[in-house]
Amino acid sequence: MSIKRLVMVAAFSALTTILYIFVKFPLPIFPSFLDVNISMIPVIICSFMLGPIDASICVLIRFLIKLPLSSTAYVGEIADLIMGLATCLPCGIIYKTKLKHKTLIAFLAVPIMWVLSGILTNVFINIPFYIKFYFDGDMTPLLGMCKDAFKLISFGKINNITVDNFLMYYVLLAVIPFNLLLSLIVIVVTLPVHKRLRSLYDMIKINS
Repeated sequence: MSIKRLVMVAAFSALTTILYIFVKFPLPIFPSFLDVNISMIPVIICSFMLGPIDASICVLIRFLIKLPLSSTAYVGEIADLIMGLATCLPCGIIYKTKLKHKTLIAFLAVPIMWVLSGILTNVFINIPFYIKFYFDGDMTPLLGMCKDAFKLISFGKINNITVDNFLMYYVLLAVIPFNLLLSLIVIVVTLPVHKRLRSLYDMIKINS
C-alpha cells in the first residue's frame, strides 16, 4: 500500500471508530438495547474512494479498537463486524465495476445487505447468546424488555407475543425496520458527501 493509501485508510478508520464508540443513541419505538449509530458513513465513502478491501480494513480496525471496551462479551462487536463487512464489500465491489448505474446500484445494495446480515446475526448470534449468557436460557426477560416497543411499532395491534413466537416478531418488528431505517439514514447522509467528494476520487488515483 502506498503512503497516500495508508493515510486515507487510517483517517477513515479513525472516523468510523470515533462514530462507533461515541455517537450512538436509542429510538423510543425500538427496544432500548438497539442503538442508532452512523459509523458506516466513513466506511461506505472509503469503499467508493479506495475500494472494498480498504473499507473492510476500516471495519476490522474499528472492531479491534472496540473489543477492549466491549460491554456485550464481544458478541455485539462480532455481529457489527459481520454486518459491516457484508455491507461495505458488495457496495465497494459494485462501485468498482463498469456498470452504467453503478452508484445507484451500490447504494441500493447497502440496505439490502444491511438488513439481511442483521437478520442472520440476530437470529444466530445475538439473541441466542444474550438469552443464554444474561438470562440463563430464559427468553421471558427479553420478551418483557421488548413488549412495549413491539406495541408502539405495531400500533398496539400485536399483543399475542409469547416465548414461542418471540424471535419471529423480534425479526419482523425490530430487526428489519430498525436496520432498514438505520441504513437509510446512513445513505441519506452519505449521498451528498459522496457527491462532494467524487471529484477527489480520480485525483487520488487509487480507485478505478
